[in-house]
Amino acid sequence: MSPSSARLFVAVELPARARDALARWRDDVVASVPGLRPVRSEDLHATLCFLGSCPEDEIDQIAAACGVAAGEPVVESAFGEALWLPARRPRVLAVSLVDAAGALARLQAALSAALVAGGWYAPESRPFLAHVTVARAGREGRVRPVSLPTPPGDSTVRCTQVTLYRSRLGAGGARYEAQASVSLGSALGAADPMSVVRRFYDLQAHVYAGRAPGDSLRGVLADDVVWHVPGKSPIAGEHRGIDAVLDYMDTRRRMTDSTFRVMVHGSAMIAGRVVQLAGGRALREGTEVVWETVGVFRVAEGRIAECWLVPFDQAVFDEIWS
Repeated sequence: MSPSSARLFVAVELPARARDALARWRDDVVASVPGLRPVRSEDLHATLCFLGSCPEDEIDQIAAACGVAAGEPVVESAFGEALWLPARRPRVLAVSLVDAAGALARLQAALSAALVAGGWYAPESRPFLAHVTVARAGREGRVRPVSLPTPPGDSTVRCTQVTLYRSRLGAGGARYEAQASVSLGSALGAADPMSVVRRFYDLQAHVYAGRAPGDSLRGVLADDVVWHVPGKSPIAGEHRGIDAVLDYMDTRRRMTDSTFRVMVHGSAMIAGRVVQLAGGRALREGTEVVWETVGVFRVAEGRIAECWLVPFDQAVFDEIWS
């Protein structure tokens, strides 16, 4: 006999206050659009990975793989725009979730990688869109899209938990049964090193652009972090300790008048280190300058403990930063 299967998906939970606000907004829309069936308020969540049919006897293994979420931080998000999905022949009314720090995308990427490795998930070809489905088309399967009011946006949607759900289909619609839950940020020290470095670069981009204070990087840097920068320029040397490293980064921001951008080309885990190829681009005294580097990162207990910066062309790098 073939093993029983279960229809599974992984979602990030919304706090009760956010669900209530979204439900009130949804009810107003549903009342004015024939053919829409509201999603139950307790089922309002943002799906991260839809696994589909999986062997029932592997649910515990899948739940264990979802434990990678414990190494990702709590998500501070907000409701974005209201959406008809798909746009041309909508079957779903949804509201997007947005977060400036990109934490939702990193969380989805970490879960995706863990579930792909176990053979339970095939990533979608389209880019990840964080959203909450609030209503679906009824039996006729089609609704006439109308202009939508702005979703509630008066408070932060703080997401602290990821849940593996089993979906049971029935005449009255799908019923969701929680199989396991993981608290975000409960094991930051166990975070995947690649995820830690990705989170660092996302935060650093906001710092270098002047959109966030340097202190926003403290959560991804060890207190005794060391940054090795070769050469003879004013930024060269061994920057030891979190304050020295933040000063180094602030110096780079000031020297480029917040025009500094980093383009990550690729990264890999090699001998326990994250090795990353990246390019830099900035304006120095009105002239655009570009360079290429390799960064080697040592991650310990969920934070960057050491970085070695290796420029492709040391002479050019020194000239840019002099």
